[in-house]
Amino acid sequence: MPNIYRSFISAFCFLLPFRLLNAGRLFFLLSILLLISGGVTFAQTLMDTGTAMSIGTDMDAGGAQSANKPAPRGGAVGKLGEAAAQRNAEINNAAAPAGEAPVAENDAVAGGNAAVPVQKTRGDILKDGWWGPGGYISLIKLPLYIFVFLIWVGCASWMNSDQERLKKESREALNFLYLMLYTVLGTIFFFVPIFWVAFPATFLLCIVPVMIYVVKRNKPLPPHEKVLTGEHLFYLYAVAMNKIGVKIKVKKRQTYESGPSIEMETIGKNIDPKILQGRLIVARNAPGYNLFRESVYDALTSNATSMMFDFSPERTAIRHQVDGVWLDLAPIPRVIDKGKNKDTMEEMLESAKLLVGVNPNDRRSRQTGIFVAVLGGGKKKRKYEAEFISQGTKTGEAVMIQFTASKVPFKNPIELGMRPEVQTKLMEQLNAHQGIFVVSAPLANGLRSSMDVFARVCDRFTRDVVNIEDAASPTEVIENVVLTRYDSSKGETPITVLPDALFKEPHALIVRDMSSLETLQLCCKEVDMHRLFITTVRAKDGVEAIFRFLATKIPPQQFIPRLNGVINQRLIRKLCPACKEPYQPAPQLLQQLGLRPDQVKEFYRTRTPLPESEERKRGICPNCNGIGYRGRTALFELLILTDSVRELILSNPNPALIRQQFTKEGQTGFLYEGIHLLIRGETTVEEFSRIMKM
Repeated sequence: MPNIYRSFISAFCFLLPFRLLNAGRLFFLLSILLLISGGVTFAQTLMDTGTAMSIGTDMDAGGAQSANKPAPRGGAVGKLGEAAAQRNAEINNAAAPAGEAPVAENDAVAGGNAAVPVQKTRGDILKDGWWGPGGYISLIKLPLYIFVFLIWVGCASWMNSDQERLKKESREALNFLYLMLYTVLGTIFFFVPIFWVAFPATFLLCIVPVMIYVVKRNKPLPPHEKVLTGEHLFYLYAVAMNKIGVKIKVKKRQTYESGPSIEMETIGKNIDPKILQGRLIVARNAPGYNLFRESVYDALTSNATSMMFDFSPERTAIRHQVDGVWLDLAPIPRVIDKGKNKDTMEEMLESAKLLVGVNPNDRRSRQTGIFVAVLGGGKKKRKYEAEFISQGTKTGEAVMIQFTASKVPFKNPIELGMRPEVQTKLMEQLNAHQGIFVVSAPLANGLRSSMDVFARVCDRFTRDVVNIEDAASPTEVIENVVLTRYDSSKGETPITVLPDALFKEPHALIVRDMSSLETLQLCCKEVDMHRLFITTVRAKDGVEAIFRFLATKIPPQQFIPRLNGVINQRLIRKLCPACKEPYQPAPQLLQQLGLRPDQVKEFYRTRTPLPESEERKRGICPNCNGIGYRGRTALFELLILTDSVRELILSNPNPALIRQQFTKEGQTGFLYEGIHLLIRGETTVEEFSRIMKM
């Protein structure tokens, strides 16, 4: 590439704002060096070209006149001819670019004399370019390079400001990398002798890194913050066309449509749809509605199952329950703008109360309501039913919102975390011909979801299955499972609809609530008619679940012989796969778990904290947001009642003795399942210990 290009590019580099690239000193030195070297070569080029033009002038005046004349043969005339020939050769060498032979034309002279070279005139030289052959300045190439350089400056400026806005800790490193790529590779491409190869490569050097940055930038962000998407490009196109007078209509978003990709819906039992729609309209027009949407969006995208607000005169404390553990967020100070009597968080609370249809001015009474949050769109749309509860406190008001997914994301027990060996035994219980099988779990440990999965995988195609549930707490509709509902709000219980369901003589019945003595006695009686009953109960383990039913005062001789088994589950947090660290467990720990040192090479834990400066440089793990855990899996305890266990329960109903009996029979339950998770590196010893203490 000609040297003059480097002069112009150096000048533009020198004018580039250093703050955009955070490498000001280095860039300043590079610019000065390139500018000096480019200026020297530019001056040398002018001198060489000027020499060629002056020689061309002399050639027109003298040497060119004798170009087609016969050479003199001797004497003084001959000496003059030789001098003219030598001078013509020097002119030829001076006018031609380095590395090229002088251009000459061989014309035969009259009388058989030897051919004399004919030199190019000044007009011929200027035909190759303004300042000699080689195209030292091109009206096409130079503007193209300037255009690409300006694109690079714009991209660098946008990347820097975008990273500042998103508070990217890697901003300085990315800026410096983008600078060095353009400086080093751009220089290499500049000296490629084929312009239409070098120029596209330089252009791609500006664009490709930006596209890679955009792809990685957009991935974790909500749709409304993504750039260069179809919607964003159309918006930019419409704005540009409107500026030049071409009117393109862009759908104007309402206030409640801006911000995160989440929608709110009003629901209620036996409520006129017009009233529900009116609630939604009033809530949308409330000043705190968008802030409420953003708060719900943040909770759901953080995998929170509940969120809590504690309003006080000084601040509003916010907490999220993620994977069963409450996490404190930064509190928001109470600031009331001039002309208002409420701060932004109180306005948010008012819009939430309007949405669920309770009194926004009542800050003391207990108020409840429900709404639906729809997250995302298209195939990735997720729907959550949210229960709203508010209660006045000594210092203000407390609000809790609990989320329940409308669709269970698990297809089978394996996805819940169950080992294949346990699943095989479970399927035998779910497909038994008769008896009672109990599904249990502590509060907020996935009992409802697991029961839905078990109902889906049991045999519902070769036998008739009926699901009896409360209309106030509907579950997922499952194919080939007949749904029968009772309404607890009207005082109904399962016994209200159970006789009618039994009249159809189904083979299996899912009765989620057998808490009443009357319901339990009827089910025990129907077991003798070769029917299977599957039920649920809240309990911390399988043995406690058995005693929950005995607490209804049902005679043990009536219930225990008909009880086939109990499965209990506890949810345990899984380690974040992106930041977990291996370590060698202590021999004492392995001994407590009943493991030999040769059985385990390593356990895993959350990453070890570093000093503050190094921790800031390492940054927060984007996968788990610095928590160390991501998602939960289930630990299962499947207890099958044998004759020896039944005899022990009937003769000596002591929970501790019954647990020991299950252990003697090899039904180890949670301990054995937890050790498997530790060996596979899916959880930590600390998390397993926390779960075992429930």
